[in-house]
Amino acid sequence: MPRSVPLSSKQDLIAQTGFALAASRQPRYAFHWHEHDCAMLLWPRAGALDSAWRDETGARQRCRLVRGHALLLPSHVEHSTRSESVAQQHGELYLAPELLRACRAGGLMQLDGAAQAMLDALWMPALSPSALPALVTALITQLDASHRLQARTHAQPPLPLAHQWMALLRQRLEAGQPLPAIADSAAILGATTRTLQRACIQSYGRSPIALRRLVLAQAARRRLALGEPVARVSADLGFSSSGHLGRLLRAVDEADDGVWAQ
Repeated sequence: MPRSVPLSSKQDLIAQTGFALAASRQPRYAFHWHEHDCAMLLWPRAGALDSAWRDETGARQRCRLVRGHALLLPSHVEHSTRSESVAQQHGELYLAPELLRACRAGGLMQLDGAAQAMLDALWMPALSPSALPALVTALITQLDASHRLQARTHAQPPLPLAHQWMALLRQRLEAGQPLPAIADSAAILGATTRTLQRACIQSYGRSPIALRRLVLAQAARRRLALGEPVARVSADLGFSSSGHLGRLLRAVDEADDGVWAQ
């Protein structure tokens, strides 16, 4: 039977270890319909990816991948990927089928904090090649704990940029990670700092700096209300001293914390 789409073979890449890692920072990335002769895990690190694939019935599925999402496809599945983001970054992990034999994960997934941390580690240039096999094995095991999401038959519009940014801040705090700087936040979302500034003013009537301070204040108040020591809370949230956290809490009106819930 003739192929309906080109085959992008990865057998040479995975021959020795059973896996291969690829990464892209190409602005406005586009790879039209094709298939691989191995499984593929696709995930964004910055910006958003619009992906489409054909399921086992031949129906076309679509999704928008943002940080915290991943798409796992078996071998010989027709798919395409594109991004309108200038600052997009994404990874592709090609996997031999035998590595996934005991893995029940597949399709569109919401990554938990551990799986996301493992994927971030794969990007580290200082990571020793000898550490990769154990990390990939642990990642595959962890994917079983990831929540499967429902793909969409038709693409849906993404959340407004400011809401995406607030979701990013929430995700970082829930994972116990420091909040990114405003410029870094914009890059992660595939936008410019000026665009993020305008989006926050339009959606919330506040600048990104003001919103970031509100988010930190509410997170601190929640933890302090649970009895956590001030020193630990201030250190975890990235303050150099408890005094800096205290000044923030005095400066930010507690009534304004409702912005966090929007």
